[in-house]
Amino acid sequence: MSFYSVDETKCKKCLICAEVCPNKLLIKDKETGIPKMRIGTEAACLQCGHCVAVCPADCVKLEPMPNEKFIPIDASLTISTEQANQFLRSRRSIRAFKSKPVPHETLQDIASLTNYAPSASHKQPVQWIMVESPETVRRLAEMTIDWMMYIRKNDPDLAKKYSVAGLIAGWKKGQDLILRGAPHLAVSYMDKAKTWHDTDSAIALSYLELAAHSRGVGACFAGFFTYCANDYMPLRELLGLQENHICCGGHMLGYPKFTYPRIPMRKKLSVNWL
Repeated sequence: MSFYSVDETKCKKCLICAEVCPNKLLIKDKETGIPKMRIGTEAACLQCGHCVAVCPADCVKLEPMPNEKFIPIDASLTISTEQANQFLRSRRSIRAFKSKPVPHETLQDIASLTNYAPSASHKQPVQWIMVESPETVRRLAEMTIDWMMYIRKNDPDLAKKYSVAGLIAGWKKGQDLILRGAPHLAVSYMDKAKTWHDTDSAIALSYLELAAHSRGVGACFAGFFTYCANDYMPLRELLGLQENHICCGGHMLGYPKFTYPRIPMRKKLSVNWL
């Protein structure tokens, strides 16, 4: 089979596949009217799968992406606008967790959904470290405090910027204000050389948070930990991060200790319509 092929017996010549191709690599054959790939453009294909996914006749094939790997859409699972609105509005940043661990299968499902987050040029550059052990999460919080004590002594301006004094004092009193006693931690990272790492990682982290929310699992961005993960070698070594890796963010994960029966207000949205 060629890189891109069409079952001519099924093709309706609608050319939808050509229309949705991001890099416009597909064109209409002048003789048959069947879509085909421009000669020599295989390397420019993003392998996003749009051409196969959109075909109403299921007649398009893309060699790197076997058709059996595509998941059929179940139209019966479509949610209403009201359901979607409540789901998105009811997401909370959780900072109080139950000690009950989240099953491995659930964490795996949550992580797997981040693979469907959009990324620049469909590079899918975000990689993950899933810290499943509550003891390791606790150790990472402790190492973040160690880093804060180091910068308080050696870089007072940075320590003041991050307000580490209160965080260190809280830790000494038995308060974990770093990872909030979360049983699990998801850490996103990628190669520093990749472009758009801030945007791609932010979208992937948002997918992770919403996937967790859909399963009753709470999440919260771990900002202080992220600073530490890009500056403190002992913590980077524990995580297995290499010199070329940048930590893009961490998300605490666990079952919420409390429920939220109401949706809080937000400040007025600022929109300029042109």
